[in-house]
Amino acid sequence: MNSLGAAVVGCGNIGQIHIDRWKSISGVELLACVDVERERAKQMSEKFHIPNFYEHLDPVLKDSSVDIVDVCTPTYTHKEIAETALEYGKNVIVEKPVALKLKDAESMINKARNSGRKLMVAHVLRFWAEYIMAKSLIMDGEIGMPVFAKANRLIAHNFSVWKDWHNDPHKGGGVFIDTSIHDLDFFIWTFGNAREIYAQGGTLVRRAYSHDHTRAFILFKNTLGAYVEGSWIMPEGYPFTYNLEVIGTKGLIRIGSNNPKQIDIFLTGGSVKRKRIILETKDPYFLELEAFKECVKRDTPVPVSGEDGRKALELAIAGVISILRKKSVSLPLEEDFPDEHLA
Repeated sequence: MNSLGAAVVGCGNIGQIHIDRWKSISGVELLACVDVERERAKQMSEKFHIPNFYEHLDPVLKDSSVDIVDVCTPTYTHKEIAETALEYGKNVIVEKPVALKLKDAESMINKARNSGRKLMVAHVLRFWAEYIMAKSLIMDGEIGMPVFAKANRLIAHNFSVWKDWHNDPHKGGGVFIDTSIHDLDFFIWTFGNAREIYAQGGTLVRRAYSHDHTRAFILFKNTLGAYVEGSWIMPEGYPFTYNLEVIGTKGLIRIGSNNPKQIDIFLTGGSVKRKRIILETKDPYFLELEAFKECVKRDTPVPVSGEDGRKALELAIAGVISILRKKSVSLPLEEDFPDEHLA
């Protein structure tokens, strides 16, 4: 197999990032971009010199030269697009969250298995240098046994998306499912499966039905506790902010958006009390898409499977259920995304 053909479906915020990165990856030809707003697809085609642009998916599905379909559309559309592409023999990478409902994620996983094609979920923190290094240090015992972790992801309230789909909980799930799922996936990847979650939150600032601020306390199988905050309520002009701290019996690891490409380590005992690691980094979106390309090319397992995406989604849904029911929720879940999530 020489050059692979790729198509990006959805030319919004994340779609434009993916288009830009695909154009930089060797061994891939970006053959088409698709968007329900034809003019936007046309603009991306002209800007990035993509030979084809479409308003509908059908031409991509019928094009035998397209090997990879990159799904960057709103969450509630993921299942239909991904499964249709898999049915047509395409390999699919889909933006996080994998879907809005567990039954949809499971259906996508089964479709990929039965089709013999690849399905990868784009949980980009697994390709983010600071998070990769933090996980490695934790696993190597740099801070001893982890006992507590906390993470936040904060966004200004005035962000906008196509037709405000984020405002409808039945399309995007709210901040905990859409945004905090980054941190949930990282914690599961690093610490293993969660066993219980208690969350609070609601719609505090945005004129929307979906939750715009949440905070959750999570217990993992190994008794470690974690706190996760997700926010879409920060003041206009507030910079996108993320932070991670993991505390262990021998020290603490910290990373954050104020000091990108940097890890601070605070240690107890010994002559060295503090370390700072400055990282040489590559763009995580580039690395994520390049990794998927290599898996398709070499027919190897993807680094973030549909099952991985389902685990993160399950924990996120459990958090939403906890908010609505005002009680802790145990995992694994025995139910799906709650129908009563209307506000």
